Amino acid sequence: MNNKKRGYKMKILIVGAGIAGLTLADQLDREGYSVQIIEKAPGLRTEGYMMDFFGAGYDVAEKMGLLKELEKIHYPIEALKVKRADGTTKYSLNYQSLRQLLNDRHFNFMRGDLERVLYERIKDRVPVTYSTTIESLQQDEEGILVELSNETKLNCDLLVGADGIHSKVRKLVFGEEENYVHSMGYQTVAFTFDKTSKYNKTDHTFDTITEPGRQVSIYPIMGNRIAAFFLFSNKDGSLKHHSHEEGIKELKKHFGDMGWVVPDILQESEKVTDFYFDDVAQTEMTTWTKGRVALVGDACGCVSLVAGQGSSLAMAGAYSLARCLGESKSNIKGALAEYNALMVPQVTKIQKSARKFASFFFPESKWKLMIRDITMRASVMPIIRNFMKFKSIRVPK
Repeated sequence: MNNKKRGYKMKILIVGAGIAGLTLADQLDREGYSVQIIEKAPGLRTEGYMMDFFGAGYDVAEKMGLLKELEKIHYPIEALKVKRADGTTKYSLNYQSLRQLLNDRHFNFMRGDLERVLYERIKDRVPVTYSTTIESLQQDEEGILVELSNETKLNCDLLVGADGIHSKVRKLVFGEEENYVHSMGYQTVAFTFDKTSKYNKTDHTFDTITEPGRQVSIYPIMGNRIAAFFLFSNKDGSLKHHSHEEGIKELKKHFGDMGWVVPDILQESEKVTDFYFDDVAQTEMTTWTKGRVALVGDACGCVSLVAGQGSSLAMAGAYSLARCLGESKSNIKGALAEYNALMVPQVTKIQKSARKFASFFFPESKWKLMIRDITMRASVMPIIRNFMKFKSIRVPK
């Protein structure tokens, strides 16, 4: 499909301009490849939730020279407050003590802010075509022919699916989503709204209320706004997709009788434009590559938001793929084999750990909730901190 001559720059098409895709584009461009991104969304995405950014992602950001930019979008949280239904505080944890668990190599920021930082880094070097996705592909030993939704056709040497947990690239190359994406039995909703006087006490704090099978969290973000995050059980195991209207009905069904500020948040949910609703799920695959196609980020190794490392692992995976390609250069087959060997076993372990952690983080009974609260309160004690370490993965030096 491609006539390669001396001095030819290998062409790589990335499907997905999220955290993984943008990180990969930056690194591949610096390796000297010809890189292009397509993204089905009309532009940068703002929906999402605040994340704890640490571990391998922090290491990668440091290697990329991004720490100063990330410091600017970091939102300082002073305390984690666990609330009762009447609005009183059950207990409060000093957030700096929690950050010490990670040796202060940690940031808090919104997912959309991280995407913006990465986009600003590559926008003048790598072309990004929005409102476009992949429709079909054909690959052989020489390359890949891709047909896009805008009716154009592209030849490339490598296609990378960085298009999230509902990846179109994965479906085209590996098969149907239900073979790889497995619900953890929870659903989540996130959105933001303007801060009112009801939330004056939510200032540099992360406030949360948990009852068996359901949890609501709120926290302040830039622009004098409040971010809300809901988590609730969905034990039938099916993957569901809801419109905004259907999602609001689900929220009211599961949280309509909850106290604190939840009734007001439910009213705000009807007016928001950044309503995010999805299953809490994992993508489980034994290989992330096939021929000249590779997957990265949630498309292949989603550990779920319960694990708290999605964007961090997405950056780590993208960085690792770029390093493998950079070291192998024209040997795509060898580079992809090295990428698989490095990443798949590590992420599989994180996924297993996340499944165990989910029952602790999101208890289904009053007894388990009590145990969780006791453990969380003890976590700030120096003796306990020595035994609590967050698992992450290693990335190439």
